[in-house]
Amino acid sequence: MTTRDRTRAQLLIVAELTLAAVSVAAVLSLRRVFQDGSFLGPVLSTVLLGHLVAALLRRRKVPHLPALLGGLVIGVGVVTWLRLRSTAWFGIVPTSETLSLARVQLHDAMHVFGQVQPPAPVLPGFVLLASAGAWLVAFTADAAAFRARAQLEAIIPGTTLFVFGGALGTGRHRLDIAAFFVAAVLLHWLAQRSLAAASAPAWLASEKGGGTRALLRVGAVLVLTGVVAAVVVGPHLPGADARAVVPWRASDRKAPDSRVTISPLVDIRTRIVDQANTIVFTVKSTQRAYWRLTSLEKFDGRIWSSNRQYEPAKGTLGSDVNVHDAKFQTVQQQFTINALSAFWLPSAFRPVKLSGTPARYDTDSNSLLTEADTATGLRYSVTSAVPALSAAQLEAVAPVAPKSIADEYTELPADFSVRVQQLAGEIVRGARTQYDKALALQNFFRGGSFTYDLNVPAGHSDSALDAFLFRTRRGYCEQFSGAYAAMARAVGLPARVAVGFTPGEYDAATGLYTVRGFNGHAWPEVYLNGYGWVAFEPTPGRGMPGAQSYTNVPEAQAQLGNPSSATTVPTTAPAPAGGATTTTSTLNRFRDAGGSSTTTHHRSPWPRRLLVALGVLLVVPLAWVGLLAIARARRRRRRRRAATTPEARVLVAWDEVTEALARAGAPPNPWETPSEFAVRAAGATGVDRRLLAGLAGLTTRAVYGPIGVAEAVADQAAEAAGTLEDAADAAIGRRHRIRRLIDPRPLLPDRRRRVDVRERV
Repeated sequence: MTTRDRTRAQLLIVAELTLAAVSVAAVLSLRRVFQDGSFLGPVLSTVLLGHLVAALLRRRKVPHLPALLGGLVIGVGVVTWLRLRSTAWFGIVPTSETLSLARVQLHDAMHVFGQVQPPAPVLPGFVLLASAGAWLVAFTADAAAFRARAQLEAIIPGTTLFVFGGALGTGRHRLDIAAFFVAAVLLHWLAQRSLAAASAPAWLASEKGGGTRALLRVGAVLVLTGVVAAVVVGPHLPGADARAVVPWRASDRKAPDSRVTISPLVDIRTRIVDQANTIVFTVKSTQRAYWRLTSLEKFDGRIWSSNRQYEPAKGTLGSDVNVHDAKFQTVQQQFTINALSAFWLPSAFRPVKLSGTPARYDTDSNSLLTEADTATGLRYSVTSAVPALSAAQLEAVAPVAPKSIADEYTELPADFSVRVQQLAGEIVRGARTQYDKALALQNFFRGGSFTYDLNVPAGHSDSALDAFLFRTRRGYCEQFSGAYAAMARAVGLPARVAVGFTPGEYDAATGLYTVRGFNGHAWPEVYLNGYGWVAFEPTPGRGMPGAQSYTNVPEAQAQLGNPSSATTVPTTAPAPAGGATTTTSTLNRFRDAGGSSTTTHHRSPWPRRLLVALGVLLVVPLAWVGLLAIARARRRRRRRRAATTPEARVLVAWDEVTEALARAGAPPNPWETPSEFAVRAAGATGVDRRLLAGLAGLTTRAVYGPIGVAEAVADQAAEAAGTLEDAADAAIGRRHRIRRLIDPRPLLPDRRRRVDVRERV
């Protein structure tokens, strides 16, 4: 291997690595879109494997079309192995179960995509889409860079993904990711230029390749200097911190009175499994409790969600329901939030007073909402009135409810499963009271025929409820609480789903409960007249503190290191602190009429923005092609108007024909006469030999003839030129015709050619 061959091989590796770096930077930009970086492992693995496979197929000289098809097949296998291997043959061959699971995950992701505002939860469907997109980015970039030799087109896939992350993401890591991306793009461009220079004919380069090394050294210094200057100087320029003139980023357009998030049920499995040991918060409390975030009242047959208005949390935090028959224990809590990306504030149900942080409160769902972007980092204190209930009290509850409660909290979709309704009716048959019905539904799930299992596929397909109740009978709190609430509504019980955390680990030395990700939990609440919303516990292995007197379920929660397990906690440990008192009270309804409302869910602008982005991607190329066509037409008209004599018109006709023949693969050589070029070009392109030779003769006559040409002859030359142009363009392949439509270089002024003559000397 010669020195030049070795240099080209090394530069090819550098170009491949820098192109992979562009794709990696594009994937990292998605970190700004999601709540955490748990998606980075599989997606980065996918994009790097994509570049590796594309490079191997190219180096093995596999033709483009077979390489594309092979890359597609390998990509499906890689994504299946990384994301869906538990359902595939040998972990890589998709089965019908694989396709079904992928469809459910993608369906859930698209449903959430229309509701959530970044940072979004890392749902399986999002990771699946990102992995497939990363493989596509890697393969298309490699094909453009090293098969088509199109340097600009090679960075378009990565740039598209990078812009997607920038447009939809938050401001986190904006500067460092942008610097990495720009540096990777510039270094790849430099590597490609150096590779092109090293691949030029030998007489265009020096013997030792010093030009290539000099280009790399100087270019690398310029790239690094530019990136460092942009990172260091850019943020300090005047106006760098000002609001954007055009608020193109999603976070720039967030309305101050609007708070959008997805249902917390959607990512509860991620919290329990993937973030199991993460400390979410610590709380010092006078009593054990479920630390409740919010409740979900809307059910569309697939997903439970909420749409509530929150008023400023001032004074006494009341309730919209009548609870005059209940007795309460006053529970004091001090929370320190470590890692809770949601904007709800956990508290024991039902909060009556908040201090330590600005917040809002909804009297219907009895949930607190921080004014900050997320609850992470907050410290605050809550006073709660926790109900002390007994079975005898609830047995006496009359089967009545306010019309507003009955209408909203018994609503089911029009196509709700008849089979599920019939099952619910059979379960509560013979129950005399509302409480008996609620208890019968709870006991149905805890009777031994259902299994707590975190390994069931995540998802909310239309048939998920039927599958859970009649086929698998396996799930975790999301399935149990959602199924319970839906079946309760089917038999006339107003019900909703509450989301929060189990008590966590208690440290007697500090008096703190440490609540981790695996403590994430969901449970149903049923409205019982005079007592308000009463919690039940259908999930096996879980039990609410202080509720055994009416649920007959002892307190239990998951163990550290094994989220699927449960530990029954003695009801005497730890006992309520001395500050806890039992009193009879009525929670007063309270609403600050002067405050502006805040909505937790509304129609997201994401779908419209996506359509706009797709429209731009379609309009910009079409506009580019149109502008080039206009520029070509103007150039032709300008050149023809400048030809004021018959001789000049003949020369313009010849120029137009030679340009068309050059596009067809037969460019003229400087040393050829028009007649010599006509003979060669006609043979190479297949145009009319006699017509081209005649035009060449007229051109020679116009330049060298003693008397010039007549106007009629110039007209004949223009007509012949038009015929020859059409014939030459017809001989061009589709690929070259498309390139002509988008390539602006023929419109640029001709550059003087420079030749290195050192070899000749």
